[in-house]
Amino acid sequence: MIILNQINGLADSKWSGIAGSVYKCIGLDLHTNPGVTQVQQKLTKDSGSTVTAFCKVAVAASTGYTFWFSSSDGKIWARASGGTWTLAYTTSAAAGTNGCSGAMEYNGYIYWATQSRLHRVTIAGADDSWAAGAVSLDWATFSVTDADFHPMAIQDVSLFIGDGNKVCEVNSAGTFDNNVLDIKTPYRIKTMVDYDLDLLIGTYVADTVNRTEILRWDTVSSSWNTSDPIEEVGINAFIRDDNYLYVNAGRAGNLYFYNGEQLVPFKRIPGTYSSTQYGYIHPNATGNFKGVPLFGFSNGSGNPAEEGVYSFGSYSRDYPKVLDLSFPISEAVTSGIEIGAIIVADFDILVAWKNGSSFGVDKIDYTAKYASAYFETTMLFQNERDALKTLAEVKVLYNSLPASTGFTISYSVNGAAYVAFTDFDDVIQNAIVAQLRVESIGSLQLKVAFDVSSNSAPIMEALALEME
Repeated sequence: MIILNQINGLADSKWSGIAGSVYKCIGLDLHTNPGVTQVQQKLTKDSGSTVTAFCKVAVAASTGYTFWFSSSDGKIWARASGGTWTLAYTTSAAAGTNGCSGAMEYNGYIYWATQSRLHRVTIAGADDSWAAGAVSLDWATFSVTDADFHPMAIQDVSLFIGDGNKVCEVNSAGTFDNNVLDIKTPYRIKTMVDYDLDLLIGTYVADTVNRTEILRWDTVSSSWNTSDPIEEVGINAFIRDDNYLYVNAGRAGNLYFYNGEQLVPFKRIPGTYSSTQYGYIHPNATGNFKGVPLFGFSNGSGNPAEEGVYSFGSYSRDYPKVLDLSFPISEAVTSGIEIGAIIVADFDILVAWKNGSSFGVDKIDYTAKYASAYFETTMLFQNERDALKTLAEVKVLYNSLPASTGFTISYSVNGAAYVAFTDFDDVIQNAIVAQLRVESIGSLQLKVAFDVSSNSAPIMEALALEME
């Protein structure tokens, strides 16, 4: 019988999910060609030894440069369109810490925020090395001086900046106002995004406060227009999907759909969450690649779920939205890491990451496939334990099997460790066939690893098994 005709992303858990969903799915492309499962291109470290700190904020400038801002020490790195990296500038603010907590290009300048000050550099002067004449250090002063968050968004020809419980504005004339909107205290502004003609404000209090709100403001009224309180530890990030908007809130991997007024529970990143095991999406760790939303899931503590760059979307409206970990970072680990700023430019993806005391920015590599791609099924036959089964054969039906590539098929019975099958290539059926009689099966999981060779990888059509 065919147990997988098409992988429909991650299941809700090892034991339950929609038809076609799997327990784990890492480094695979489920979106390009519906009906087959392919291996993703890998991420390769692009920044070399140049980037020496975690970059939670980045700007894709209109000149073709991207700028990457240290969250800790004031350094700003420039990446030229050809891929050359340099240290462009080091911020030394007049007051407060020097780490960048927000940045955006607006009206001929790149603005960036540190704890107490707003700075800017002319677009014309923003290149490999920011000349002193192009930089306006300490251009404006914040009134609240939030130590962690200064999110930015452009709406109605103005640049809006969060600072604690206040929204600041830089208007088209270049005038700064450090208080155009007060929000409720003790809420702090953690993230913002333009939405229709309005501004959405995501708030946060503290890790110990399980209460937050999303506010919608038309940018001209004296107060916000609507609010939706939610029992979560903060609004972490907004994820765009064409005209739709999803929100990550709290520390338990929850994704919500925003319907214009309220947050509606939509999906959870599967994992084991608790007070000591939690994770989240950083505000700028989002993007959209070939029409599919991306986001980076970061470890907060205890590694409750695999960490890396996830995809969350569908091929068209006729297909379900599927969630999978598409792009592990170049360090080839999916635990103990954080994902910072993500920039998508045409067919390029750039991803900032932190792995312990190591830092870097990765780029999608079109010359090599991800070498450790695999999926694991959910628990099969778990509700049929009154009649123990015998596994006779497993087949991976393939569309393409280039030279020096293949599949490694493993099985786990009743939750035990995986055991690899010995298999052979049935060229008549276009199938990798594993034959090993496994008896006394109460529940069964299968794991399929994709064996690649440089930029060649097999393409799977279906997974089938024969029981006795």
